[in-house]
Formats: sequence, structure tokens, C-alpha cells
Amino acid sequence: MNKETLLEKIRHSDQLPMLPDVAVRIIEMSNDSDLYAAKVSEVIANDPALSARLLQVSNSSIFPYRREITNLNQALTILGVQLTMSIAIGFAIIDMMRSRESADSGFNHDAFWRKSVLGAIAAIEMRSELSGVEQGDLFIAALMQDIGMIALETLEGKKYTQIVNGARSHLDLIELERRMFGVDHAEIGAAILERWHLPSVHIQSVRNSHYLLEAKSITSLSELEYAVAFSGLLAEQWIGESSSQHALDDAIQRSLEKIGKQSYKNIVNKTADAVPDANELFKMNLLSPDQLSDIQS
Repeated sequence: MNKETLLEKIRHSDQLPMLPDVAVRIIEMSNDSDLYAAKVSEVIANDPALSARLLQVSNSSIFPYRREITNLNQALTILGVQLTMSIAIGFAIIDMMRSRESADSGFNHDAFWRKSVLGAIAAIEMRSELSGVEQGDLFIAALMQDIGMIALETLEGKKYTQIVNGARSHLDLIELERRMFGVDHAEIGAAILERWHLPSVHIQSVRNSHYLLEAKSITSLSELEYAVAFSGLLAEQWIGESSSQHALDDAIQRSLEKIGKQSYKNIVNKTADAVPDANELFKMNLLSPDQLSDIQS
């Protein structure tokens, strides 16, 4: 299957899911010039499980506030409309994608989502180190940066899983994908986000999420694109599944030219502090005690 055929299939295939109704309605609302909190609350309140998750988020160390949040309207007030919408979309996508998983292909879905969620948390923690970037944009774009891998696994099954399992690193995987399909999972992910009508800044951030790994110029990236690409490097380093750790460490060191070592330490420490609550929120064990200890050392 060549590049254009594959991208066209990504955009229109019945094998790939459409977004849940709640996510579709929230995305549509983002273009509403008369948007206000009560509209968002009404949509989210129709999904009790999603409402409960948002309350968990509001009371977690990921978004630390000084008082307990007990209802959805308070959460909207504290988090803000845009961030609440982004979190709701993210949870809806995760739940929808995870409900469709199959073990038949041998794809390691747990490792995929652990890295995705860690990247999203790290990206959120970068907000104070960057300028003019919204937490909601950081969360969604970082969470979705490798979603193209799920699309390829859905369409190509065991053929793609063999490529993933045979790759020595994320960079090696990118090169293998391009050799096999003429395109990598970042471009596939951008096509998925286009299919779902997510904002162009999210689409472009996913498309450029490998820039730092490939040693491309930092100056060509927006603040959001940089944060997404850097968060992917950090998540891969923390999970420690790459056999080419030296190359990954080099990519991270090059990336520090923008924010510096102290900001890097702040991001690492704040992400580590958020992991226990994130385990509960996302219903997964993001890092083992040893891995958590390693990133804080």
C-alpha cells in the first residue's frame, strides 16, 4: 500500500472509529462564538462517567487547586472552559480506542497508552516553562502524538506489530514505517486528527512530533509543537523501552537548548509528583516504583 492510498484509507476507512458523540459535540462547540460554561456543562453532564472523571482530574495533583471540587460547574470554573473541553475530549478518545483493542495482533496497547499519558502529563507541566501555550492544547496534542500507531495496527494488524516489535527505538520505528508504507505514524496521526476535525494546531503538532528526535531545528517549531515533541522524548526515556538509549539522551540534551536544565528538572519533578494520581485517573500503572525513582534521581 503506497502513501497516498494509505492516507486516503485513514481518512475514510470504516475500520477506524469515529469519535464518540460527546467528543464530537465538544469539538463542534469549540467553534461557537457564544460559548459559555453552562453549554459545556450540559453536554458533559449527559455522560456520568466522563463527569466523574473530570471531578477526579479537578481534585488531582495534575491540576492542584486549594479547595475540593465537588461538582461539574465548580470544575468548569476552576479549570476553565477550554481546558475542561480538552480533558473531556482526551478521556473520550482514550475510552473509545481502548474499548476496541484486541490482543490478536500482539500489539502492546498498555505500553502505548502509558507512554501517551506520560507524554501528556509532561506536556502539561511545560506550560510554566513556555509562553502563550494553553494547557488544553498541550494535553490533547501530546496525548495524540502517536495515535497513528493505533491506526496502523488497526489496518495492518500483525504486519505492523512485527515492525513495532522489531524496532530498536522510536527513531528506528519511524524509519521502518517510511520504508514499508512511505509515511510514518506522525503523518498518519495528523490524518486521523483531520478526520476527527480537531484544531489545526493539534494536527500540526502531531505531524511535527518527531522533529526533535530527528535532530531537526528547534527554531522551526512553535511552542506547542516543541512541547509535544519534547514530551514524547521524555516519556520514552522514562519508560525505558528503547535499546538505543544513548541516541534518545542526545536528543533530549539537544532539546534543552530552548528551556535549559533547571526547567527540565522542574518538568521531571512535577510530572513524577503527578504520576500517582494519574494512575488512578487513567486506570493504569504509568511507571514502576523503580522507574519513578530513576526519573527523580
